[in-house]
Amino acid sequence: MGTWGHRNFENDAALDFVNEVEDNGIDVIEDTIQRVANLPEEDYLEDDDSASVLAAIEFIAAAKGKQSEDFPESAEEWLGKTNPASLLSLDKAQLAKIIERVRNNSGLRDAWQEEGDEPTEWLAVLSDLENRVS
Repeated sequence: MGTWGHRNFENDAALDFVNEVEDNGIDVIEDTIQRVANLPEEDYLEDDDSASVLAAIEFIAAAKGKQSEDFPESAEEWLGKTNPASLLSLDKAQLAKIIERVRNNSGLRDAWQEEGDEPTEWLAVLSDLENRVS
């Protein structure tokens, strides 16, 4: 996965996810969240799955009017033409649990740890996302 920054849309997998949502609709967001939520807790989340589910949760934050600085303009336009009511009703505790899972047991976590020190910037991005969807 190509990554060029700590934010949730600064990688190829997240931008591919945005394209998939724009092409196939809101179900992609809901299905991605449910798929990850239904995985056994001990299952490891690969890089792409981690990046995609974080992007899905970013769509929810944006639907609440709390979009990130790097939320893609095309996604913002798509969201403006969509009824996001189903996104707003997703379980906040479940979203927090998914973010925690990415934070602790994922390919993204491992990739940032391989860079050297504790990935404080990336962890701050996750905390910010958690606050925006709570």
